[in-house]
Amino acid sequence: MSHVHCNVPRLFTIRDDGSPPARSAQPTRSAQPRRRGFTLVELLVVIAIIGVLVGLLLPAVQAAREAARRMSCSNNMKQLGLALHMYHDTNLKMPPASFLAGVSTQRPASWLVRVLPFMEQRAAYDQSTFSGTDWASRSDGTNLNWQTYHAMQVETLNCPSSPLPTMRTDAASSTIVALGAPANLEIQVPSYVGVAGDFNPQNVQKSKWNGHHGMSDYNGIIISIDDRNTEAVRFASITDGTSNTLAVGEQSDYMRVRESDGSISKYDQRAGNWWGGAWSGGGGGTTSASEGYWMNVSSTRVGVNYVSTQGRYRPHGIGPYWYGRPGRHTIFNSAHPGGAQFTLGDGSVRFISENIRFDILSYLANRADGEVINGEF
Repeated sequence: MSHVHCNVPRLFTIRDDGSPPARSAQPTRSAQPRRRGFTLVELLVVIAIIGVLVGLLLPAVQAAREAARRMSCSNNMKQLGLALHMYHDTNLKMPPASFLAGVSTQRPASWLVRVLPFMEQRAAYDQSTFSGTDWASRSDGTNLNWQTYHAMQVETLNCPSSPLPTMRTDAASSTIVALGAPANLEIQVPSYVGVAGDFNPQNVQKSKWNGHHGMSDYNGIIISIDDRNTEAVRFASITDGTSNTLAVGEQSDYMRVRESDGSISKYDQRAGNWWGGAWSGGGGGTTSASEGYWMNVSSTRVGVNYVSTQGRYRPHGIGPYWYGRPGRHTIFNSAHPGGAQFTLGDGSVRFISENIRFDILSYLANRADGEVINGEF
């Protein structure tokens, strides 16, 4: 008879001394290693590394965003250049900055109103009334266009980098409140102004002294029609060449004044920051009259991004006069680092450094000075 052997583990061990059998020791499972977390020092090191990486990345992100905003601003100014060309093609001249209104309470429209049909805003233009109205919405006038331009905002007229408000609040006159207007009108203030020329007291044929108004400059592209100038600019009169003459300049940042203690004060000195905002051409009076102020244009008297050390009123014309009206030489400046953008007469857009020689900047603002620039900007 065969025997079957089974490999059954023995649970008891019999000792030779006759003592009770003892249970055999069972094999034990090896202990799992304990999971170890970050120490406080390691955690602080990781946080510090993340902080350094964020610190390195953030300026790059901000620079990329500013580059995109500057490109958008350049596109806005390109659209303005195209609008000026289409206006000239239609009317055989550039739009006037302002003109004699005849009646002091019927202040004229700005050049920006006149190019609206060429900026996809024909509906607003077609609804506009140009006679018997006050485009400045002053308390002594009647703005018959309040329904169209109240709260209307044309995105193309504002630089996306600008820290300045895009709208201003003007108290409505009692006459238009009676027509149904609200007590306050919201009016757009633009970041871009027409270039009327350069401050040139030596050339009395093109620049005229107006006492408290400063110089009246007519040697640029966007100029006023008044008692000292009777013709708007045509391409033929830009004898320096459209590619060498500024047509539109940027005003998208605060005017800065360095005070005597070294601190910096900031003011909104845009040429369109007065009653009527973007849509007003100014007072519409004779150049020697109190209503002979202009809006939404400027001429060069100081450099790009100029910081005054003489206060906000000097040199004369860079700041406000007479209750805050913009002077004739408000500063071309921008929120873009290092300079400002300009639209030239040919419709192209150039970024001009704040370090450009001032005489070259003046030559560029003057359409017919005969100076050869040779691409020095």
